[in-house]
Formats: sequence, C-alpha cells, structure tokens
Amino acid sequence: MTMNRRDLLFAGGLWLLAGTRAPRQGAAPPRAQPQTPSSPQARLLAALQRNRLPLTIGGGPAGRGWDWLVQEARDARFTLIGEEHGVAETAQFSAALFNALRGSGYSRMAIELSPIIAQDIEAAARRNGLQGIVEFFAAPDTWSPMYLREEAQFLATVITAAPRNERVLWGFDREMFSDRYLISRLEARVPRRARESFTRLKEASTNAWARQQQNPGPPFLFSQDPAVVSAVRADWPNPDRESDTILRTLEESLAINAVARTGTAWASSERRAQWMRSNLAARLSEERGRGSPPKVMLKFGYNHMIRGANYVNIFDVGTMTDEVAALSGGRAFHILVLPGPGSRQAVLGPGRSFVSVSSDEFDEFRTGDQRLTRVLSNAKATGHEVIDLRALRPLAMRGLERWNPDVVRTIHGYDAAVIWKGARASSS
Repeated sequence: MTMNRRDLLFAGGLWLLAGTRAPRQGAAPPRAQPQTPSSPQARLLAALQRNRLPLTIGGGPAGRGWDWLVQEARDARFTLIGEEHGVAETAQFSAALFNALRGSGYSRMAIELSPIIAQDIEAAARRNGLQGIVEFFAAPDTWSPMYLREEAQFLATVITAAPRNERVLWGFDREMFSDRYLISRLEARVPRRARESFTRLKEASTNAWARQQQNPGPPFLFSQDPAVVSAVRADWPNPDRESDTILRTLEESLAINAVARTGTAWASSERRAQWMRSNLAARLSEERGRGSPPKVMLKFGYNHMIRGANYVNIFDVGTMTDEVAALSGGRAFHILVLPGPGSRQAVLGPGRSFVSVSSDEFDEFRTGDQRLTRVLSNAKATGHEVIDLRALRPLAMRGLERWNPDVVRTIHGYDAAVIWKGARASSS
C-alpha cells in the first residue's frame, strides 16, 4: 500500500466524513462564541458537565456508567457503537459489551468491513482464534484501515462468544483495497462463458496494483469503471451466493468511488449509505423464520451510527436500526465513543502502517473549538466518563444549531456518550 492518508481520503470521497485531520489552508477553525451564564448554550454546557457517570476499563469495564450502559443495551433490539477509529479502549469496551449482552439475545455483530472479508475473518478465527485473524490481516492481498491488533482481539472475542454453528459477523461496507483477494476467490468458479470478461477484470486489478507500486496513486477500486465488473455479471447470470456477493461488492465499491470522482462527496457518501442499508436489510431478511429475530450490535465510525441525518446530512445505516426496531415495538440504543483529554489514536501511516497521534490534533469536520471531542469532554475529569445524552434533549432546543449544530445533532442522535481520558492508540 503506497497511498498516504490524504490521497486515500480524497480519492475515496471520504474527506467530508473522515476529515483531513488538519485545518484548511488559509482558513482558521471557528471558535466557540462567548456565552452569558443564562444563555441557552451555557445552560446546556453546564448540564453536560454535570450529567456524568464514572467508568473504569482496567481488566474489564466497570462502574456506574458501565452498569447503566449494559442495562439500557439489554433492553434494546440494536446497540450501535459510533466510534472515532484507532482507539484501543474502544475495541476492548466493544468486546466486553457484546459479551455482557449475549445472555439477553445479542448474537450478531456488524462491522465496517465488506461482506466477504467479514465472513472470511470469521472463518479464520474459527480455525485458529486470534492468530488466525492476525494472519489474515497480514496477507499481502487483503488490507483495511481497520486492520489493527486491538480490532483483531475484539473480533476474536466476539466470535468466541458465539456458538460454532452460528455466523456472528456481518460486514456491510464497500471494499477498499482487497480487490485482488476477492477476484482470486472467484477464479475457480467462473463459468466458461464469463472467462473472457473475468480475465479483463483480473488484468485490470493486477495492472493497477503494479502501477501503484511504481507510482503512488489511487488503487484499483478508487480508479476503475464499474463496467469492468458489470461485464462479468452479465456473462455470469446465475452465480452461487458467495460469488454473487463478491461480484456485487466489487461492482458497488467501484460505483461508489466513481461517484466520488465524477460527482460530489455527498452523492458518494449517500450511495455508500444505501449499500450498507441494503446489506443490513439482506441479513435481517435471511434471519426470518429462524425463531426470534436476533439482537444485533453494530460498530462503525460515528458518522454512520447516529440516529437521523448524520453530520453530512445523510440517513445512514444507523437510522435504519430505529426504523426496523420500531416495527416490532422495540428500540435502538446509540452509544458515541470518543477519545477525550490526553488520548492518542492510530491513523494511517506510510504503506500498510499506522502511527500514533494526539487525539487533540484531530478536527473531524474542521470546527475548531466547537468539535465534539472538545465540547463533550470534561477537562477536569479524573477518569473515563459516561454521559446520558437523553437527559440533555430538553435543553438542546431549536435555535442552538447556530451555536453548535454538531453538538445539538449528537444529543438527539445518540443516547449516550463514552469519553475516554488518556486512551491509548491501537497498534499495527
């Protein structure tokens, strides 16, 4: 892998979602407006600082904040963890929460990887536990920005908690870099009539990889036309289920990124959200007729897990869970997990590496002192904290969007926030 982080974000149309992690050239980040003690925003901030419960992590999560989160999640049909990626404590917290919820019916974990990659990671773990996942992550023809050691441990814990005859991992996202791996999974199954179009697909992927090794630039799935996969699908009208999933994943991944090149970042993000929503719908449909519907935990970036329109005004997969749960009288429980004071997190480095940076250097949506990690954090915190955001909703009234739209949206879109103090960066 030779793209740097900035190339990756812009090539994928992700800059709106993941940020460039630095202020724009020539534009200073906005600062929070001054407030009087009686102003609506001052009252909201005061309540925000008061309404906190302690959480410890240590050998496992504990404390009043943890107990409250577990109870609320047990009563929900879906529990969503919206994270800032690359934080070790978040992976540990997520694994512990899934284990704590198993007894109340949680049996599926949805993750921010493509369907086949999630499936094959689970198969690797079934064969050889954590080491199987680590070896899968290390394979030369498959890679993701989620390939971190703590994420591998999280996945191993989740898979171990589920019975061996159940498939626990659901992947909903597009594919980014593992085209050579997915194409190799198809090769032995391609029918004679699709051999010519398949050969063109394989050559396009192989040539893109070779060019990238010589001159850093966008990889295959960020640079090619989806027609190269569509031709294979046209020549292969009735593929087996797994081959169909691989072909649709490759085609849709190329289409999402093609929209980013030729359209707008919003349009690309909207298409990606629809792809993830369709994958959730397909998995839920498969579960019908198997008794009680499964309870599902989802762990994605926090822009995807919010209820309602997300931070770039898209109704993402997180919103769909509330709609599905409501059909049977249930609900979804949304948890925002962010690094707070003194934290560090892993970001993309050169090649397939990650580097540790201070979380305070990050500015997701270029909002300066008004960004969530600043406003939601408590500078005087002595440890990790949990915030019941629902109690703040009467104060997050109409009109405060002019002060800080992201905070208002968060309070109504998430039910709880976990703020780490001094969190560690995940490791390669």
